[in-house]
Amino acid sequence: MKSNFYIIFCVFCLYGCSKVQQATDFITKPSAREIYMRDFKDSDSLVRIWNAALFKAKSNQLEASLPFVMSSQSGKGKASALGYTIELKRGEILKISVEKSLDSGVVFIDLFEIEAAATLSEKPLVSNEWKVDSISYKTQRSGFYKVVIQPELRDSLLYTTKIYTQPSFRFPVSGKGNAAMGSFWGVTRDGGKRSHEGIDIFAARGTPVLAATAGSISFTGNRGLGGKQVWLRDGLFGQSLYYAHLDSIMIATGARVKKGDTLGLVGNTGNAKTTSPHLHFGIYTRSGAIDPLPFIKKREIPASSNALTFTQARTKLQKNELRTGASTTYENLKSLTKDQVVEIVGKTQQWYHVRLADSLEGFMHQSLLHK
Repeated sequence: MKSNFYIIFCVFCLYGCSKVQQATDFITKPSAREIYMRDFKDSDSLVRIWNAALFKAKSNQLEASLPFVMSSQSGKGKASALGYTIELKRGEILKISVEKSLDSGVVFIDLFEIEAAATLSEKPLVSNEWKVDSISYKTQRSGFYKVVIQPELRDSLLYTTKIYTQPSFRFPVSGKGNAAMGSFWGVTRDGGKRSHEGIDIFAARGTPVLAATAGSISFTGNRGLGGKQVWLRDGLFGQSLYYAHLDSIMIATGARVKKGDTLGLVGNTGNAKTTSPHLHFGIYTRSGAIDPLPFIKKREIPASSNALTFTQARTKLQKNELRTGASTTYENLKSLTKDQVVEIVGKTQQWYHVRLADSLEGFMHQSLLHK
C-alpha cells in the first residue's frame, strides 16, 4: 500500500513539475537550444563536444553572400555546426529556414551581431523556438552579423539551410518593381552641391502611389523641390516616408492609412518638371535621411539545392585554394597540395564547405575535388 502511494506521489510531482516548466517557458520563451540542453549535465562529455563545435562555428572566418543555400549532413557520433558572417542593411528582414530529411530532427538557429573589434554579441539577437525551423529578424542597424546553424546530436540528419532577405516595406508604386528604379541614393545633384536623398521610381503619369507601411499622414501639400508631396509617419516615434513630385494628392493630413492604401498619383511636379514622371521616395529619421533601397527592393526566395552525395574528398590539382567564401573574390585561406583528404561539411551551388584535419574550414570549388 505504501509503495503504491509513493508511486502515485512521484507521478503527481513529475506532472506538477512539467506544468510548472510549461508555465515558466510560456513567460520566458526559451530558445530551442536552451530546451535541448536541459537533458545534458554540465560535466557530460557530449556537452563539451557540443560547445566546442559551437565555439568553432562562432569564431571561424567564413563568409556568405545572400541569398545563400547550404546543404549539409550531421554525422554519427559527431557534433557539428555551421557559421557564416553575413552583411545586413537597415530595412531588410532576414529570413533563415531549415529543411530536414526527418521531421523529428532538431536544428538550432542563432543570429549574433558582430560588434566593435569584430567580437560577437554575448547572446544571440534571435534564436529559433522549440520545433520551429526558422527565424525572422528585422534589421535595425546596418552591419555584419554571424549566423550559426547546429543540428542536434544524432546518428544522421540531412538538412538544407536557406538564408535570404526580404524588404520590410511594400513597393511604393503600384504594379512596379526593381526595374522601375532609376536615380539612387547618394547620387550628386546640382553640380555636387547636394546628394540625392532617396530613390526615383519611374512610372506612367497617374500610376497610383501606395503606402509602403501602415501609419499616419503628417503632411500633404505643394511646396519646394518636391512639389506635390505626402509625408507618412511610420509609428508615433518612427520614420517619416517622403513621397514627392506627385501629379495629385489623394489623402488628407491626419489620416490613418494601411499598407497598400493609395496616397496619390505619379507625376513630375516641383523641380522634376523637365523629367519623365516618377516618384521620389525617401525615408527620414531623427538623424536625417537614410537609404530607402533595402526597405523596398524586391528579392527572390532561393530554391532548395540537392542533398550531399558524399562526405569526404581529395584535392585534385597541384594547387587547390581554400577560401573564406563561395567565390574566387573571397580571401584565399590556404593552398592545399594534391591528394589531400578533406571532410565535406556542406555544398552551395558549385562550392563545397570543407574541413581539414587541423579543423581549418573554408570553401573549395568542385573542380578542385574528387571522391
